[in-house]
Amino acid sequence: MRKKIQDTKVPKWNIDIKSPHLGKSEMVRPDGKSLWSYLNSSGIIYDKSHFPFLSNHRVPKVKRVFDFGEYLNLSGKGEALAYLYHGLGGAWNYVGPVLDQELKHGFNDHTDRHTLWVTNTATELLTRAGKSWGNNGGKYDSKSEVLLTLVGMGHDLGNFVDRKNHSMYSAWLMTRLFYNYESHLSEWEAVLYSILFHEEPMLREMGVNLSSGIPLQWALVAADKMHVGRERIGDRSYKSGIANRALEEDVHILLNTLIVRGSWILASNSFVWYLDFSVDQLEEKVKGFTKGNGKIWLPESFYKQFSEGGKPYREIFAEMFLSVYEARIRLAAMSVFLLFPQVDRFQIFLTDEKIQGEMKICEVVR
Repeated sequence: MRKKIQDTKVPKWNIDIKSPHLGKSEMVRPDGKSLWSYLNSSGIIYDKSHFPFLSNHRVPKVKRVFDFGEYLNLSGKGEALAYLYHGLGGAWNYVGPVLDQELKHGFNDHTDRHTLWVTNTATELLTRAGKSWGNNGGKYDSKSEVLLTLVGMGHDLGNFVDRKNHSMYSAWLMTRLFYNYESHLSEWEAVLYSILFHEEPMLREMGVNLSSGIPLQWALVAADKMHVGRERIGDRSYKSGIANRALEEDVHILLNTLIVRGSWILASNSFVWYLDFSVDQLEEKVKGFTKGNGKIWLPESFYKQFSEGGKPYREIFAEMFLSVYEARIRLAAMSVFLLFPQVDRFQIFLTDEKIQGEMKICEVVR
């Protein structure tokens, strides 16, 4: 007789996702501005038709455009993406410009370049792990894939309301966009839980242990934390370039500029995250970070360490990367260990086409 798989038990959380400054369904920011007013005052050009899930009221209301029961019956990531794009339109392309207002040189990219990368990577991770979305011991299936597509594409939408608490507002937005979830509470709570707790500040503030979570959450966290590199550079950062000292004043832009791409492999007992560090390999978009000689312009601090201390640029980069992204690395490693019990080492290597070699810059041991 086959053993019956028990229903998934999603960990309970002690957090109210009904913010005091949000009405039942209105999109209002903490300063009291409606989303439309904020976009207007920030000079962000937009088209209301790109937000099919919002009303045209002065203070836009969120429409319930998705049937959760219907969504769960979709066949996989392709159908799920089509379903979500139909209801959310081009909204993802405005998350980036909204976040760009936060910092002088802009914010890292949060358009659907990011959410699609996270969704695809998380799906591959969970597929390789062979795990179901929950903690019921089941195997990866179509339901796991559509749930992962939902949290991958929806985890950062709360930035429309507030960056600092964006995971809470992303979960709030899910509760306003979807209906017919009462008959699927395990899956629904798993979606909210994974979105709520995909960032270290929320995990730490609420005292939530990542290891007590679920595979849906772990795949989202691992993928989200490993998305670094040039495709994470936001449009405003590109416009700042070296002319406005972007690389000197924002270390995140500098680090992402020096990483051409990231990739990963799963070995028998180790997980390796590769960062391609090839300073001479440029894309058309990063010309603003050069002086026309085909090479990335580096801050004086880099040159000083090289000229006075003889330290290679990639070692300077490695120290800076570990210092800035320590929390990101730790969360990614923990999530990978939870997804893959056989893995006991999470390693980060720099690869450099110029010298045709690689350098291990970090190893996290289980």
